[in-house]
Amino acid sequence: MNKTNELALDNCIKCSICVTHCPVAKVTDKFAGPKQNGPDLERFRLEEPLAVHPSIEYCSNCKNCEVACPSGVSISTMNCRAKGEYVAKNGAPLRDRLLANVELMGDFARLMPGLVNWGGKVKLFRELAERIFNISADMTLPQYASKTFYELYRENKPPVSAKKVVYFPGCYVTYNTPEVGLALVKVMAHNGVEVLVEEFNCCGVPLIANGLLADAKNNARNNMRKLEKYIDAGYQIVTSCPSCNLALRREYGELFDMEKAHRLAEQVIDVFEYLQVLAENGELKTDFKHLSLTVGYHQPCHLKAVGCGVPSKGILDLVPGVEVNDLDAGCCGLSGSYGFKKEKYAISQEIGRQLFQAVKKKGLNRVITECGMCQLQIHHGTGAEVYHPIQVLAEAYGLGSDIK
Repeated sequence: MNKTNELALDNCIKCSICVTHCPVAKVTDKFAGPKQNGPDLERFRLEEPLAVHPSIEYCSNCKNCEVACPSGVSISTMNCRAKGEYVAKNGAPLRDRLLANVELMGDFARLMPGLVNWGGKVKLFRELAERIFNISADMTLPQYASKTFYELYRENKPPVSAKKVVYFPGCYVTYNTPEVGLALVKVMAHNGVEVLVEEFNCCGVPLIANGLLADAKNNARNNMRKLEKYIDAGYQIVTSCPSCNLALRREYGELFDMEKAHRLAEQVIDVFEYLQVLAENGELKTDFKHLSLTVGYHQPCHLKAVGCGVPSKGILDLVPGVEVNDLDAGCCGLSGSYGFKKEKYAISQEIGRQLFQAVKKKGLNRVITECGMCQLQIHHGTGAEVYHPIQVLAEAYGLGSDIK
């Protein structure tokens, strides 16, 4: 362990604030909590790396413990490493490997997306998947697009501009909601910014959350090889997914100690952070049309962990007719692959119950949030239509979207 992590560990004052802010510990005693699995056991792991509590598998990697910690302790990083040690020793079930390898699932689904989407809605097939793989038959499964974002980008390349950024779309945009990526490209082009794209690997967060750290590190290395030339050229790396932003900004450095990770972190920026800078410099176009639209806003846990605030709300507040209601109801509970697991589905739904109630109490039938998994969970729990904020902005610019 390096000196920085030793210092962070010694900073733990046993206040247990991390435990009170842990959404999993609030609803089940199956998880010993972030403090016990993190700082408490980390002291033993300095001597014996395999000093891992089995309940570590119930950590959802939401990062709320680190956001809440008043002493700057890297609790979630410790838990991720501990989960990696546990999986390295005990192995990961096939179910976890399938759910974590979202690229593999996406590449398979794109061969016959219509059939995969149909099968994902048939209760019989879902019950079969639950019996064989322990994937919950009750959770709504994501739908796959007929073409990936990369395919659609090549068909609709943006105009060349002197101002350029690199876009890291992430797997959910790539395979499930390419319309979000296209909306981002159009919005940026409308503001005189050309979006460059490479075919990146998964950021690694699903693998990290399932304890598959070696596989996650391979993805990180591949992505860094592709990003290195842009980092050296000083390009900003724009994301639309909070988890991808978190991986590039923090995980590659904290978990994998990768060369140039600190420089990458300095150049990674959420798309609405970027637009916010344009607005502050008087460079953001404000030729918005009036939208009669009332939406709820859910802040993803990983966006909180990144620490950039809620830049999308600030930008959408500029659009005439758009009313954004901050739901402020905590974690959605899905946490990537977590809520798809049979034994964790009920936990996931109980965590998200407060958010579902907030949507229903406000009588909202449209919600916006940056995270694809949060979008899926909110729709599952409320039936509301859920969009990425960039889609609303594209509609406001008259660039077309599927906002209903």
